[in-house]
Amino acid sequence: MKPRLTRSLQRILIVAAAGSAFTHAADLTWNGQADSNTWNTQTTNTNWLNAGSAAPFVSGDNVTFAIPAGTESTTVQVADSLQAGTMTVDSNYTVQTTAESSISATMSGTGTLTKSGEYMLSLHAAENSTNGPALAVAAGNLALSGTATYRELSSMADDTQIQIVEGADITFANASTGSDVVLQGNMQFDEGPCSLNTIAGSGTLSLQEAAILSLSADSEIGTLSNAGTLNASGNLLIENPVDNGGKVSATRLILNNGGNFNTIQTNNLVIGNEITTTAPAVTTQSLGVLNGENVQVDVASTVHGSGDYLLVSTQSLGTATYTLADETVERYRNIGYQTNMQRTADGLVLTLAAFNNGYYTRNVYSPNGKAGAILLDQAFGTLDPQANSRQYTDLALVLNAMDAYLADNNRHAADKLAANVAGAGLANLNSAWRGQMERQLNAIRNRITGMQGGISCYSSPNPKAPLAHHFSYTMWANAEIDYQNQGGNNSLPGYKLNSIGGTAGFAMFASRDLTIGAAFTGMAGRLSSKGFGSDASGDLDAYYANFFMRMDTNCWQHSLIGSVGWADVKFNRRVNFPGGNYSTHGSTDGLAFGLMYELAYSYQISEDTMKSAWWQPVINVSYIHSQMDAYTESGSDAALRIGKQDSNNVIFGFGARMQGIVGEQWLNTPAIMEARILGKALVGARAGKAHVSIPGVAAQSTVRGAEPSAIGLELGMGFNIPLGSNLGTIFTDFTAEFYQDQNSVNGTLGYRFNF
Repeated sequence: MKPRLTRSLQRILIVAAAGSAFTHAADLTWNGQADSNTWNTQTTNTNWLNAGSAAPFVSGDNVTFAIPAGTESTTVQVADSLQAGTMTVDSNYTVQTTAESSISATMSGTGTLTKSGEYMLSLHAAENSTNGPALAVAAGNLALSGTATYRELSSMADDTQIQIVEGADITFANASTGSDVVLQGNMQFDEGPCSLNTIAGSGTLSLQEAAILSLSADSEIGTLSNAGTLNASGNLLIENPVDNGGKVSATRLILNNGGNFNTIQTNNLVIGNEITTTAPAVTTQSLGVLNGENVQVDVASTVHGSGDYLLVSTQSLGTATYTLADETVERYRNIGYQTNMQRTADGLVLTLAAFNNGYYTRNVYSPNGKAGAILLDQAFGTLDPQANSRQYTDLALVLNAMDAYLADNNRHAADKLAANVAGAGLANLNSAWRGQMERQLNAIRNRITGMQGGISCYSSPNPKAPLAHHFSYTMWANAEIDYQNQGGNNSLPGYKLNSIGGTAGFAMFASRDLTIGAAFTGMAGRLSSKGFGSDASGDLDAYYANFFMRMDTNCWQHSLIGSVGWADVKFNRRVNFPGGNYSTHGSTDGLAFGLMYELAYSYQISEDTMKSAWWQPVINVSYIHSQMDAYTESGSDAALRIGKQDSNNVIFGFGARMQGIVGEQWLNTPAIMEARILGKALVGARAGKAHVSIPGVAAQSTVRGAEPSAIGLELGMGFNIPLGSNLGTIFTDFTAEFYQDQNSVNGTLGYRFNF
C-alpha cells in the first residue's frame, strides 16, 4: 500500500510544479484562537477549518468568516499579501495589521469588516464584488481597489483614512459616518446619510439621488457626478465639470470648470473656468445663500473682450443680494475693464466695458516696448489724452504717433517709441552706481598695496627699495579719471559713464606689520544711456568715505577696505517721434557701501633676483550694496514716477601680482613697479531694472537694462617713484576691466609724503 501524502504536502508539490496555478481551492472557515489568530500562508498555521478539520490557508482558497463559535477570535491579524478566491464575512470581524498588508478576493457577506492596527491594509476586489460586507476603520488607513459594492461605510475613527486607489470603482450601498477619504479612483454612495471629515483627490465621487454626504472640513473633489446632496461646512473645490448635479452647499464653493446643478447654496461662489459669451459658466435651477443675506461671486479667470457674460444660468435667485467680489473687480481693472454684475431673468450677468483694450501692448514685442505700451494703454483708458489734448499734450502726440506707426504696420518703430516712453535707460542708473563703488574699492586697494614698498616679507629687504620701516605716517593726494561702458544688446539699452575726481588720504603705520587709515574721494561723472528706446543723459556725482587696514604677517598680506558712498544724480530724457517731442528732468540720491578683503602672499622669484622682483598670488572678495532713491520726473504730462532701485552683489577675484625694482638707470632712483592680472566673477543681479509709472495712471511697468556677463578680467600696472630723501613719492596706476559687453578703464596720478 502506497503511503498517502498529506493535503498540505500535496499542495506544496502542486505549487512547485505549476507555479501559482491551483487545481482545487479549499473552502475554509476561520477558527483562529485568541492566542493564535494570525492569517498567513505558513503550512503550520492551522487557524482554519476545512470540512470540520484544522487546516492551513493556501493562496487561492475560499475563506469564510462566520458567526463565532467557542473560543474563536473575531480579531484576525495580518502582516502579509494574501490572495483568496472568495472572502465571505457574515459576522463582525476586525482585521488588525501588524505590517503593511493586502487581501485580494471576491468580497461578499452580511457582516462588518473593521480595519485596525497602525499599518495600511489594501483591500482588493479581485473580481466584481456586488455584495461586499460593511466596512469600518478603527485605526490606520484602508486602501480600496478593484470593482466592488460594499454594503456600507459604517464608521471611521478620527485620524483614519480611506484611499480609493486609481482605477478603482467603489460603491457604498449605505453610508453613515467616516473621517478622511483620498479619492484617486471612483467612489459612489447609493443611499443614506454619510458624514465625512474631508474628501481630497482627483477621482470621481458619485452621489445617487437618495444619498446625502456631509463634509465637515475643506475638501477637494476631482469630478462630482451626482443627483444627491453634498453639504460642506468649509470650502469645497470641484475641479472638473459637474454632470447632472444635485444639491451642493458650501461656505465657499469653487467651480474650476463649471457644471450643471439642481441647487447651489453658498456664501462665496468662485467661478474658475474661462467665461464666454456663448454659454453660461454654471447652470443651476436655484442659487441661494447658505447663511446670511449676501452671496459674493468671484470670477477667478479673466477674459479679454467687452460684452455680457452669463455667469450663472438659473430659474431662481431667491431674495439674496449678489455682489461681485473685490478681487474680481481688481483683476479686471488691472487689464483694463470696468465690471458690473446684474440680476436678470436669465440669471447673473457680468458686463465688461473696456477702458483699455490692450491695443498697444498687443502690437509691440520687446520687454521694454511692452513696458511702455502697458503705460500707454492705461493712459488711454484712464486719461483719454487724445480727447483731452490741452491737458495731456505730450501723451496725445505720443498716442497719435503710435497709431500712425501701427497703421503703417511699422511695429519696430512703435516698439522703440514705447520703450522710450517707459524710460528704458532709467534701468541703468543703479548699475552705473554699483560700478562706481567697485571702482572705488579697487582704487583704495591699489593705494595701500604700494605703501612701504608693497612687499610684506622683511626678512631680506632690498636696501635700495623703500621697504624699511623708517616713518610713522603718510599722506597722499591723487587725481583720477574713469571710463565705464556697458554696451546695449538686442532691445536692452546700455550706458556710458565718464568720471573725473580725486582722493586725499592719510595712513598711520601702527607697527611694521599694521597700517590703518582713511581717505575721502570726490568724483564728478557724466552719465549717458544709449541704445534701443533710450536717449538720456545727466550727471552722477559721487562722494566716498573710505576706511582701510593692511596687516603683514611674515610674507602674508591682509587688506581690508570699507567704503560708504553718496551720489547726487540729475538725469534728463528726450523722446522724439514724428510730429513732436518732449523732455523730462529728474534728480535723485544714491547710497552705496562696499567691503573688500584681499589676501596675498609674497614669493621671492629667485635668490639672485631678490633685488629686482617678487610675485604674489592674490585672492579677494567684495560685497557691494547700492541703491537709488525713488523720484518723479518733471517737464511733461508723460513724465514718469521711477521706483527705488537697489542691488546686492558679491565679486570674487583671483590672480597674481608682481612687484619689482625698475628704473635705476633711466630714473636714477629705485622705482617700484606693480603689475597684476585677476579673473573676476560677479554674483547677484547683474542687469539693472526700474519700476516706472505715469502719475495718475494705476499701471506700473518694469524696464530693464543690458546684462553683462558674470566672468571678467582685470589688468593693472602701477609705479611708485621716490623723489629722494624726505621728498615723497609720485605714484601712478592704470587699470582696465573687461566683461562681455562691458569694460572700464581707470587712470590715477598722485603724490605721497611720508613723515
